[in-house]
Formats: sequence, structure tokens, C-alpha cells
Amino acid sequence: MKKTLAFLLFILFLLLAWFSWGWYKDTVVCCAEPIVVVEYGPLIFDCATGEVITNDAWPEKKQEILNAKAEGKKLLLVGPYFTGETEQAGLDRAEKVKALFVELSEEDIITGARSASDCESTKTNMLHELRYKWVTQNDDVVEHFDKTMVFYKYDSTEEVSSENVLSYFSDLATFLKDSGDRILIVGHTDSDGTSEYNKELGLKRANEYKSHLVKLGVPEDKITVDSKGETMPLKPNADNENKRFNRRVEIQIIK
Repeated sequence: MKKTLAFLLFILFLLLAWFSWGWYKDTVVCCAEPIVVVEYGPLIFDCATGEVITNDAWPEKKQEILNAKAEGKKLLLVGPYFTGETEQAGLDRAEKVKALFVELSEEDIITGARSASDCESTKTNMLHELRYKWVTQNDDVVEHFDKTMVFYKYDSTEEVSSENVLSYFSDLATFLKDSGDRILIVGHTDSDGTSEYNKELGLKRANEYKSHLVKLGVPEDKITVDSKGETMPLKPNADNENKRFNRRVEIQIIK
């Protein structure tokens, strides 16, 4: 009798253990939070120190950037500055990335800064919000990441047709035809003449460049024009050199 009772208790113990394991497996093991592995790109920044951190994918990415170099272009590196930081933090990050490009000379690289959001939450974004672009920067054309200024050396109503300018607009036309982006062309003038005349002159200059791009095959509906006349000078209109900077068109890329 005792043996039978012990055997029944053993069977009950086994059943209890079986059902307990089933409950644990179904409610604990199967439903545990999955381990999420966060993958970063080739380059990120340490949020505390701003130092650059690269991984095994960086050499290939760097070579991709170097391979895109074109004659007369400079590499623009735009470092991010995150929530609570100043623009200087972005410039410092850009300079640290610049140091990685030992294949290029000091003159081949330009640095800038851009506002970004939270540092930690953007680590998975492309190069941790660093932006880069091969740009044109010379006496006639100064290209930034999404804006370009084309200057007029003389107080002329005619479109500037220097080799530098024609080369830039040829590249711009190719870019616009291959992308879904549009542009805004805004004409600016110095303070010579009346404000009404300068408003019209700025618009005339913007339309001349629009016509030039259309002749190069850019769809007309990708180009919007405007004029600010003399109202937004880069420098005081105190002398001819300053006025040259104010006589310009600005091309803004619109994603």
C-alpha cells in the first residue's frame, strides 16, 4: 500500500513538474523581450567627447567618398551639432573627420556645421548626421551643401558666362535631370539704383540662369525664381569689392 501511494505521489510530482515547465515556457521563455542589437554606420561621434569612432566599414566608405572627387572640386564636410550644443561643436566634429582624410591636402577640404537633433538617438543615421559633398568654390561660384552663390564681378545685367560658372551649371543641370530635387534661384543686387530697379534686375538675373538650365535640358517646372533686389546684402555697400559680393544669384536645392 505504501509503495502504491509513493508511486502515485511520484506520478503527481512528474505531472506537476511537466505542467510547471509548460507554463514557464509559454509565459516566460517565449515572451521574453528580444535582445535588440543596434547597428551603427561606418562613423559615429562619441556624444560625451565629440570624438570620432569608426568601424571596419569606414575604409570602404572613405574610399567611396574619395572616388567621387572631380577636377576643381573640394570636399565639404558638415559636422552636426546636437541639442543643447553650439555651432562650434559641429565645426569641431567636422575638423576631426577632416583629419581622417590624410590623402587630401588642407586646401582640398572645407568644413562647416549644421543643426541636428539628439545625439544618442541619431547614431543610427547616415554617418551620425555628418554631411559631405564635393563642391565648387572659386572667385565666381561658392557652393555649400544645399545652397550656392554665383557672383557678378561687374554691375551687369548680362548672365555671367565664365568657365567656372558654365562648369557649375553644367553639373547642376546633370544633377537636376537625374534627381527628383528642385531649385529656387533668387537674384540679389548691390544698392546702386532705385529699389524698384534692383528688384527687377535681381529677377532678370534669376530668369537668365533659369533659361540657361532649361537649355541644358532641365524641366522648367523644377525651377522657381525670385528676387530680393538690394534688401539682403552679404556686406555693406561701402566699396566696389563689397558690392561684388552683393551682386549674386543664390541657388537653393529643394528636396
